[in-house]
Amino acid sequence: MTENKARKAAIRARMAETGEPYSEAAHRLDDQTATTDTAASPFDTALQQFGIPPDVLTLALRHGAETDRYPLLGAGAADRLKISLDLKDWVALAKARLGRPQFPQDAHAYEALCSATAAGEVIVPLTAATYMEVARISSLRQRSDLANVIAEISGFVAIASRSVVMEHQLLAALAAQFGGLPPAPIPVFGLGNPFGVGEQKAFVLRRKGGGAPDLPTELVREIETAGRVMGEYMMLRGPAPEDLPTLRALGYRPEEVAKVEEARVNREKELAAMLKDGTADRGRLGDIVHARYLYWELGDRLPSALQPYNLEVGDFFAKGKEWLGAFLNDIPSAAINITLADKGFRNSYKKWTGNDIRDADAVSVAIPYCDVVMTDNYVAAQLAKSPVVARHATLVLSRLSDLNDALPDLIASRTTRTGDGHVAER
Repeated sequence: MTENKARKAAIRARMAETGEPYSEAAHRLDDQTATTDTAASPFDTALQQFGIPPDVLTLALRHGAETDRYPLLGAGAADRLKISLDLKDWVALAKARLGRPQFPQDAHAYEALCSATAAGEVIVPLTAATYMEVARISSLRQRSDLANVIAEISGFVAIASRSVVMEHQLLAALAAQFGGLPPAPIPVFGLGNPFGVGEQKAFVLRRKGGGAPDLPTELVREIETAGRVMGEYMMLRGPAPEDLPTLRALGYRPEEVAKVEEARVNREKELAAMLKDGTADRGRLGDIVHARYLYWELGDRLPSALQPYNLEVGDFFAKGKEWLGAFLNDIPSAAINITLADKGFRNSYKKWTGNDIRDADAVSVAIPYCDVVMTDNYVAAQLAKSPVVARHATLVLSRLSDLNDALPDLIASRTTRTGDGHVAER
């Protein structure tokens, strides 16, 4: 922490001397520091080889060093303010990091988030949708700019996948309805893309024969942490065009993910068309949206989830639409998704796109577990009066300027709630 404060002081001193923006002064200072090192470490050499700025992985390395059980977060992270950002916000922050902010508030948000995450006051977790959206960008340069700022501010913290949190929320709702034992808590925040998509894989150092390396434990951990962080960065940045043939020969098929999303979009388009031509009854839209969610999102999960209560799926549905609607409202991620779908279908002019799917996926996992969720204007407006958002006391915003206004008080409230800076995880 002392080293970090000294670095910040040096950066601000350079800003005052040269007039450079924060990001540029930081980069110049780091470049000067790098040139004074007489021997680069293997990690520094790897950074140079892959064109990774030396400062952007600092937070990720710290998160990796803090955890006792990768890919879970270290225990202290549970107390931090949690802010989920939309891709548009990451793009704005990337421009600010390069010293070219589109608006002054973007530069302010960049500096504030860098400072708050470095100080351990805030974590900025990614969702699986974030990785998907970055992967859709064709330009390697743009993906690199985004990877730099995302790594710097998030440290590759991720929210558990939609399937994982949905399963847990379903089991909790069933236990509340039928008097069962609530499911054990799950780790909602972890490290890296695999955690964000429902896996807990990790790079582990092994000898050629498969055994543990004959090295000091601390050195092994340092190598593993560096390898994991480097791998996360490269995964987020994505492949260079010249690497694609080799990757495809090894089975790389990003279009398969796109096909899944396309199928989901087509389902929304089909219902929109049916509502427009009268094939589907607009007067029963609420029932239709609830039924579709039960079928597509919970249908495969219900049989096993109902077993402890000696219920068949037919018994569950026999309870009627009013009961089913109330039950879905007790599943936070379902309630958010249903709200967005219902409002979207009521707008006869709406054109359904993949962005609607990704936005719904992102906010439905972020709102129940984060203190602040940034999204676009449309989604924020649809959720403005949502009971599920109010229930979780989540602040849903669409502009970085609003985040700038709220952040100081949010941090102050978080760190003084119990008098010692510690609060229970949401």
